[in-house]
Order: sequence, then C-alpha cells, then structure tokens
Amino acid sequence: MNALIDFEAGKLAELFEQGDDLSIYMFMEKMNIPIDVQGTLISEISSLSHREHSSIAKVIESHGQSALSERLNY
Repeated sequence: MNALIDFEAGKLAELFEQGDDLSIYMFMEKMNIPIDVQGTLISEISSLSHREHSSIAKVIESHGQSALSERLNY
C-alpha cells in the first residue's frame, strides 16, 4: 500500500476507536471519497472483528478509484 493509504487507515483507526461518527465522515470527505461509498466503507470497517491498521487499509484499497493495484509486486 502507498503512504497515503497507510496514513488514511491510521487516522480512520483512531477515529473509529474514539467512536466519533461526525469526524469519520468529515475525514472521508477530505479523502475525496464519494458520499455513496462512505457509507459502504463505514459499514465494512465497522463489521471488522479487529479494526487493525492493515485491515482498514485493505478496505480502503478495495474501494479505491485506481484501476491499478497498489501492490504491483516489482
């Protein structure tokens, strides 16, 4: 994963731990995530048994808008 997704996953992990729904939505807005995708992301992250940094990053990557995988395995 790239550094940006790594940062976003860490911040979202903190916000979910705090339980601050408004801050989660505001941060996702700053991430330029479309509103219809925000709800899906929140639902998937909330359903994780362990909201670890790496698992949140995988959820973010799965809903990314890039056609290329972040891990090209060079």
